[in-house]
Amino acid sequence: MRQGLRLVGGEIAGSLRGIAALTFGKAAGLRAFGNDLGVARRSFVTPFFALPIFVVLRFVDWVGGTAPLEGAHAFALDLLTFIIGWAGFALISRPLVRMLAQERDWPRYIAVWNWSNVAQYCLLLVTSLPVLFHAPAMVAETIALVGFGWALWLEWYVTKLSLDVTPTSAALIVAADVGLGAVLSLLTLVPFNSLSL
Repeated sequence: MRQGLRLVGGEIAGSLRGIAALTFGKAAGLRAFGNDLGVARRSFVTPFFALPIFVVLRFVDWVGGTAPLEGAHAFALDLLTFIIGWAGFALISRPLVRMLAQERDWPRYIAVWNWSNVAQYCLLLVTSLPVLFHAPAMVAETIALVGFGWALWLEWYVTKLSLDVTPTSAALIVAADVGLGAVLSLLTLVPFNSLSL
């Protein structure tokens, strides 16, 4: 048990260093991620790191004036979207990677993808802070746009590196992830009473 915890702790520390390097465009960060199913499985600890950041981001949105009318209901839907989106893309990513004839690299890819999600949430949080400090709208929106672009670039970059695919193939995989998130977000806007028979 103690040895297992040490392994997971060491892997988390190494993964954090690796994803930090990748976030700043250093390809050497990829070496922190092994390419076996054990590494892939253990990387699913990442939603527990990302969830508190996700909650804070929702709070920042609400402070910024986008609070929904039914706060608790909307938050519950956001939480479901977070869980389904994360697990859903992990499930569909394997057939996508198989279509690119890179299935042997899927364990490393999904581990890096999991950790890149944590980095993306951190980027979005840091670049949303001007809203809390009541920065002028143009400044806050520009900084938020930079954060969003950086987060998208990071996912594309780690996809391209970890799967050793073309820039276009990496972009298509990222588009599938973003598309899934967009569909889930749109579904949360549909009133439940309109779905009844």
